Amino acid sequence: MVAEWSKDDDIRDYSSMKYFDYSGLAYAGRISRGACGFYPGNSLQKNDGIENALFGIARIQFENTTPFWCTEFTTHTAVPGSVRKSAYAPLMEGNQMVCGWTWQAMHGGEEQYLQGMVDWDGVPNRKYGEYKRIAEEFKRIGPYGFPYHPHPEVALAFSFGSQIASTSFPERHDDQIQTVFNVFDKRNVDTRVVEISRSALKYKLLVIPGVTLIDEPTAVKIREFVRGGGTVVMTGYSAMVDEHGQVFSEALPGRLSDVFGIRVSGFEETEQFNELSRLGLKGNALRLNYGGQSLDCQSPRFDLVHPEGATVLGQIVGLDHDYPIVTSHSFGAGTAIYVGLPAREQALGPILGDLIGKLSIETGPPVPGGVMARQIDAKHVLYLNLEGTVKHIELKGKARSILHEREYAGAFDLDPYEPEFFELRP
Repeated sequence: MVAEWSKDDDIRDYSSMKYFDYSGLAYAGRISRGACGFYPGNSLQKNDGIENALFGIARIQFENTTPFWCTEFTTHTAVPGSVRKSAYAPLMEGNQMVCGWTWQAMHGGEEQYLQGMVDWDGVPNRKYGEYKRIAEEFKRIGPYGFPYHPHPEVALAFSFGSQIASTSFPERHDDQIQTVFNVFDKRNVDTRVVEISRSALKYKLLVIPGVTLIDEPTAVKIREFVRGGGTVVMTGYSAMVDEHGQVFSEALPGRLSDVFGIRVSGFEETEQFNELSRLGLKGNALRLNYGGQSLDCQSPRFDLVHPEGATVLGQIVGLDHDYPIVTSHSFGAGTAIYVGLPAREQALGPILGDLIGKLSIETGPPVPGGVMARQIDAKHVLYLNLEGTVKHIELKGKARSILHEREYAGAFDLDPYEPEFFELRP
């Protein structure tokens, strides 16, 4: 499961100037192993890099069911322990390989100053030791259910056309998907990035984060998904232009306003409207009331949402008057929810958290915040503590640690930044 690998330069698939759409390859079944360099940064304490790198897997994999290969991992200046921590995280996204880049620090070329597991003079260094430990541990746990095969009930919509169209907005389409991915990932919920027009949409929940461009096949798929009993959540900057990049002349969200039971007439700029704030808010600060909860977030814009059959679930409060911002509408056998803001964890967390419970969406084993956890198969569970404090985790019954060859009963403590992998006992 661990190897060193050499290759030519990557496709710069996430560049704002050159963007590569993997969906055609993924849905054509031409990817035997999706792969990418897994670079979460060199910090042990910060986790935003891990979130970004995990999403990097999802946005290449789409609905591929083959295992993934992380074909590069850092060997440069990472904090001791951070490589091992980041090696365990993508196992929970179906990764099958960890490759250090590079084996020996190079003697020439544009990357000759990048360090490897072996120094320029051929002497192994501390990173060699860390990769050796990863290899030993992966060899120990490898036979027990790996690679992990997620069975997600949540789909996150990606649209190549929307990625291009959204460059004129304060944030791009994929930034919104990343935010939604983080909301579910922190709750240990498996998700799948989908291209709606190509997908069978066999999910309980579909999230449409800033899908700016809605063509007719995509609109039909969304409509039928909701009519058939699915739940959809759409965020701001969505359904604004057609397949020709032209703004809809019909009610927004274009081709779907009846499904959501609303009319979006446009948007307002938060900073200017806060001149009228009754709460003394400044800049892009907004306060929402959702289900009796007070939620604070930042957004440069908010949509003007006019319910036309939809129920208002949340409002922006404290401006010149209160503005509907979260609505829900029954359509056929399903539900269409609109959030008139670009994706924000502070706002979407409670909304999507409610839906996880309401729709009985499967989550990983119960754990405190800051712990990744997945049931790898019927008998085996993988944990990873992302934070610098000990986490106390309750168990139902007994378990045997395969990593550490110890027995647990009823509960165990997971040390800072440490993984644990065990077999459940009857």
